[in-house]
Amino acid sequence: MIVMQYRFTLPADYDMAIVENRIAENGAKLDGFAALLFKAYLVSRREDDYTEENRYAPLYVWEHAGAMAQFLQSPGFRKLTQDFGWPQIDTWLALRLPAIDEVRDAAWLSMTQQPIAAHSDLSALAMHAPLCAWDVSRWQLLQVDFGNAPQAGKENYRIGYVASGVTDLNAATPHA
Repeated sequence: MIVMQYRFTLPADYDMAIVENRIAENGAKLDGFAALLFKAYLVSRREDDYTEENRYAPLYVWEHAGAMAQFLQSPGFRKLTQDFGWPQIDTWLALRLPAIDEVRDAAWLSMTQQPIAAHSDLSALAMHAPLCAWDVSRWQLLQVDFGNAPQAGKENYRIGYVASGVTDLNAATPHA
């Protein structure tokens, strides 16, 4: 499984209702997308207490690289880049995944990225979030929580919509 995210940091005076309307109008278009476990449409607003920036930063979980490539080559992604620019895309290999209901029932997503020290016992990483993944090219551990409020000290986003291609993530969940 592959976790993928890109972030668009928008101007301080950007009308975030534009992004939220876009999510409302287009979010369901990815429901049923082949080999998509889920896409959480994420938004942060500068005026909220938990962040200083306006952002659109969706988070995806793909079954395999071919599905991710199919999406990145799609007209939908092409339109996104025409509207918002060419993003840097971060990817991680999934170590632990949440149940889809946990993602759908959450109003907030809170995440941290921590370095993995050289020569660490990789079988003993401290994973405490429902979604955990690692980037072994940068040796970073991603931990993502889903809940009803932002969490202090983490990168926090409102969840605008959750699209999914499957109904039960537990059937596809890797366990470390």
